[in-house]
Amino acid sequence: MILLTALALFFPARGIFIIFYTLAVIYWGAGRLLKYAFERVEVTRSAQRTRLFPGDLGEISLTFRNPTWIPVAWLSGYEHLPVALESGRAKRWVISLGPLASAAASYSITGSQRGVYTVGPLDISAGEPLGLYQFSRTIRTSHDIVVYPRIYSLPELGLPSKLPYGNIPTKQPIFPDPARITGVRGYQPGDSRQSIHWKLSARTGELQVKLFQHTVAVDTVLFLNLNEADYPVQDLYTASELAIETAASLASHLVRAGESVGLISNAGLVKEMAVEASAADGGIEDQGAAEEAASWGPTIRLLPRKGTAQLMQILESLAAAECRPGIAFPQLLANEARNLAWGTTLLVVTPVDSPELVDNALALLPLGYQVLVFVVGRKVVHPQLLYRSTQENLQLFHIVRRSSGELELS
Repeated sequence: MILLTALALFFPARGIFIIFYTLAVIYWGAGRLLKYAFERVEVTRSAQRTRLFPGDLGEISLTFRNPTWIPVAWLSGYEHLPVALESGRAKRWVISLGPLASAAASYSITGSQRGVYTVGPLDISAGEPLGLYQFSRTIRTSHDIVVYPRIYSLPELGLPSKLPYGNIPTKQPIFPDPARITGVRGYQPGDSRQSIHWKLSARTGELQVKLFQHTVAVDTVLFLNLNEADYPVQDLYTASELAIETAASLASHLVRAGESVGLISNAGLVKEMAVEASAADGGIEDQGAAEEAASWGPTIRLLPRKGTAQLMQILESLAAAECRPGIAFPQLLANEARNLAWGTTLLVVTPVDSPELVDNALALLPLGYQVLVFVVGRKVVHPQLLYRSTQENLQLFHIVRRSSGELELS
């Protein structure tokens, strides 16, 4: 427009021609400039992954940057969500980008259903004030949303207060556990000063010594059966979700109790998580190798460790777990358990306590293992194993879901 004004001042021309050329330059130049700026708009995400528990509200943020001197009057974003999140409703927003400017856009999302989801790619559109031009393009950017399984508290899960896991008693006095006091006795020459119960000694006027339970620190490993063939068709979704929630709740309680916990499962994994979960053991590097490994071994193998980091890795693997055709679970239990340390407690979560599974569990008992079977199906095949003494090395529990949604253990 400045150029045409100068031409009108210094060259004789009719006003209609000046207006015509002015509109022609605007029509031709505005589109070229807008397209040039729009193609160079940069989009970055504040994080590559959002982690939520069921019911939690999360926020996904994006930053748009205009590296040119050409302003973008309006720029709209359009991002689809999976059907399991927000009922698949798309998220939209509109911003304005000045020359060399940046602007942020965000939207909230609720973790309504367990799983691992990928949001993206991102569709963006831009236009100029007169509405003569509008451009659109798709940006290959994605964002992972991990919704962890629901975790039940100890009363909700219905676990007995003396569940035999973790440190186990031993008659060898070389393993005293200072965290487990069984009683007191009078002081005898040679007793350690660290074992003296000073408060009780002050009250009684005589030296009293603490008696400790002798234990051996052992690991606990969760075995989760998600082989589709073991689940009734009518209960496939509800029973498999119950199994995953039970495994997550057990892992949470054990980690909070300071125990060393691992996870082994024949679950199917969503593609986004298959490589990560399989590579956690240090052996599988790509998706093809993960699929090949599923034919002979577990798809999830997390060795026993302590701490919150281990719990979050277990929960992330369970978030990606799906009930699919997999290897036979009784054989998986027999093969994998023999590679674990002596005295390991095996918490087996399965939809059915089949005779083969119980036989394989019984075969592990003479090798020093403790086996606790948690049945999440409607029927228990071996009711004689229910309500056994906590001193038994093989116990069975039946977990059902109440109408209120809570878990109930019998």
